[in-house]
Parts: sequence; structure tokens; C-alpha cells
Amino acid sequence: MILMLRVLAECPDAATAAALSPRLLAAAAAWRAIESSPPERYERMPELYEFTLLLSPPTAETFDAVVASVPGRWTHGGDEDDRSSVWNRESGATLLAPEVLWAELLRHRAVHDAG
Repeated sequence: MILMLRVLAECPDAATAAALSPRLLAAAAAWRAIESSPPERYERMPELYEFTLLLSPPTAETFDAVVASVPGRWTHGGDEDDRSSVWNRESGATLLAPEVLWAELLRHRAVHDAG
């Protein structure tokens, strides 16, 4: 299993995104977050940068803890093995940092786990 959190955050430039990255990791420390790749400008909306965090352990409990960190702001889909929840910023709600506009939490079997 893998547990991944994709985050889109408002960043005017690469330097701002680079400065936000350690703040996101610190905010997600309870889920032992690591950055799987450097932040990249989101092509569809160039004012946003995409951050991809791998979380562990990749359990249902960790997934639920992330969702519980901002209750009531998620849209859920999938099943027991392939769960997906999407968060959209609403007034008064923050996920990891105020710059975060959108996030997708994914838990699914990694290719090498198939079978």
C-alpha cells in the first residue's frame, strides 16, 4: 500500500514554493511525511504549485487521521483498498498551511503489492 497526499498551494514563484515545502512537511510530521519530488508549477493553474507527500504508515488509521485533521471538508470515494478523498479550502479551514487551496489523499495498492 501507498498513502500519498497531493497538495495544490498558492505560490507566486518557485522560491515561495521552496520555502513552503518544509512548512508542509513539519505540519504533516505526525504522518511521517516525506516529499516524493520537489514542488512543481501546476500547469492548469500557473499560480499554484503541486506538492506530493508520501505518508506512513500507509494504513486506514493514518488515512482517517489526515481526514480528521480538517473534519467536514472532504469528498470521499473508492473502497477499502483504493480510497481517495479530496479537500477544497473553505472559509475558516486550513489543511497544513494557509496557502493550501486543494488536496487529494490517496491510499492504494502499489504495483509491486498486486496479487
